[in-house]
Amino acid sequence: MNERTAYPSRPAIPRPGRRPCLAAFRLLSLLSMLGLPGAALAASDDAERNGEAAFDMSLDELRNVKVLTATKTAVPLYATPAVVTLVTADDIARYGYQSVADALSHVAGLVESNDRLNHNFGVRGINAGAQSASRAIKILLDGQPIAFRSNQQQLIGLELLPMQMIERIEIVRGPVSVLYGADALLGAVNIITRRDGTAQRLALSHEQGSGGRSSSVLAASGSVEQPGRWLAWGLQAAEEDRAGLALPRISPDYARYASRASAPQDQSSPRSAYLRGGWQGARDEVDGALFWQRQDSDYVFASLNPLLRPPSHVALEQGFARVNFSHQLAAQHKLRASLSYGEGHPAGADRIRTGAPDYYLLRTMGYQAVDASAEWLWQPGPQTSLLVGADLSRDRETLESYQRLSLTDGSVFQLSPPGQRILRNTGLYLQYQFPLPWLQDWQAIAGGRRDRHSVYGAQYSLRAGVVGSLPGHWGLKLLGGTAFQAPSAELLYRTAVQPGDLRGNPDLAPQKARTAELQLSTPPAPHWNATLALYHTRVSELVTLEQAFFNLVARNSSASRVNGLELELRYQQGWFHAYANVSHANSQRGLNRYTLAPLAQRPDGELFPANSANLGLSASLLEQRLTLSLDNRLVGPRPAATANVLLANQDYRLAGYVDSTFTARWQWSPRALLRLQVRDLANRRYVDPGVGGIDYPSLGRRYGLHYEYRF
Repeated sequence: MNERTAYPSRPAIPRPGRRPCLAAFRLLSLLSMLGLPGAALAASDDAERNGEAAFDMSLDELRNVKVLTATKTAVPLYATPAVVTLVTADDIARYGYQSVADALSHVAGLVESNDRLNHNFGVRGINAGAQSASRAIKILLDGQPIAFRSNQQQLIGLELLPMQMIERIEIVRGPVSVLYGADALLGAVNIITRRDGTAQRLALSHEQGSGGRSSSVLAASGSVEQPGRWLAWGLQAAEEDRAGLALPRISPDYARYASRASAPQDQSSPRSAYLRGGWQGARDEVDGALFWQRQDSDYVFASLNPLLRPPSHVALEQGFARVNFSHQLAAQHKLRASLSYGEGHPAGADRIRTGAPDYYLLRTMGYQAVDASAEWLWQPGPQTSLLVGADLSRDRETLESYQRLSLTDGSVFQLSPPGQRILRNTGLYLQYQFPLPWLQDWQAIAGGRRDRHSVYGAQYSLRAGVVGSLPGHWGLKLLGGTAFQAPSAELLYRTAVQPGDLRGNPDLAPQKARTAELQLSTPPAPHWNATLALYHTRVSELVTLEQAFFNLVARNSSASRVNGLELELRYQQGWFHAYANVSHANSQRGLNRYTLAPLAQRPDGELFPANSANLGLSASLLEQRLTLSLDNRLVGPRPAATANVLLANQDYRLAGYVDSTFTARWQWSPRALLRLQVRDLANRRYVDPGVGGIDYPSLGRRYGLHYEYRF
């Protein structure tokens, strides 16, 4: 009998402030999609009818792509006053990236740890902690933050959006709080979707691994563009079966779980829908977006009560509605404004297992958020701009509480008291970009921001930098800035309901980062370019989880300093393309003032390797109809989580590994393509660092088949 139907259905439990917003997101998105295919055929242009012209962006064109995330103004990549990496639609198609997390794992300075539920990225030697799900990075979808605000976690796997929708991903490493306020501590990622009137796409993928593990993805997307208006849409559903993954033997508590070291059940059913549209007049432009995503997955390797049968199940859904308005006052002046509403909460299938045969736990949490912003942009010249803006956010947080649901009689018992908090933040910011009058081809940027947070009061962020050319047309960027991150409602106010659980700490201070960067780039060349970035980052009031009697408590325990470098190269000539990047991070963590345990004093930090690299090789054959690629990800040896080191009563490190993916992409007709893929080609079965006495297994070698049809 299916586990979800064998037990009593989840009772209708009132949630404070909950409204049927997410249902409206889903209904509007689906209704809009039903009407698109017919109109799409009329909108398809001749280029699409003759097949997509893939992989046609030259290095010079890539160098001159105007990026938005670093400054909120369109600046060519080479002149942007920030260290920015682009992942383009060409890269996604060439190397077969299946999710945003998959693409980010091949970017310099970013290293992932996957707990088989969330993708957790550290940046430049610093990680927000095991199971933090990339909360130290600001991830945006067309400029709108997508974090689940109750815990600041980023849901960026198959539950985000179809990869065929993406035009490019802009990755800014370094602090960008001047523009984005709290949470842009270590960088920002902006996912920019297509709106170019391309053909409608239907894609079906299936992947098979050892032990019967499999994944199937159905995605549909497209856009329609007519004079003065446009519409873009995407819908994705996936089914994953990861049953049989074995607990790595290196895990400190392996002996404890040896009798059930693998789980017979591990299902995941992520879903997403995204709809964008807009209208443009002579002076005005209006666009809007609706987004919904659902994470629906067994959580076999949970830090509490892992490897249960059946396991805990995480079902979270969230969405937003956003409207943007722009008015051209004059040739040099523009006003911009935005308003968005978002909410998130657990879905009906969410349940926490404790190992008890006669009950499980239901959790109530969530948020309702309103964001608004207004900006004035003055651009008197091609290299001069002044941006003045204000933004505000108001989050109504439903604090996490638990109820015990009896499986015998369906009764519900409240274990922890429910509650709500209102979190507000108001920000004022200014950014000035200008040419240096005494240096030809040199520009400077200066900016500042003042945030007023309802918990932390006034917070200040700064940025400054110069960008220009050295003799021989070498490019140089000298940059500096600060950022801060306000702890989530979970870290501040969470109530523990079982031993080993996390307890909130309302006395937490915000984390703060200071970064200095130097980037040197090679002169423009026909076939290759390279950049070298050197950086120094210091994070103060670093938040870590400390043992306090029977529970974990978040505390500002220490500071962290990182000196590092990132080397990025691209080569492109005719049928052959290649990229490579190498990262080195020398981390130094200060003494933990909340513990006297020698093993907890770890000067090289945790979770992040000192060295990592990526190498991609690609060849286009038979007039670009066949593309073969090999994408390699090298992660060096890295320290285990401090919590696991204490459980093991000895310091230990996880071995480095190379994860290789082979892709063959065949454009077999003007409208259809087929992709064959082998992931983890050498079947390395690597291990990611975990917490709670366990480390996380990889999926091993998988064979995939992807079919895509353009209407």
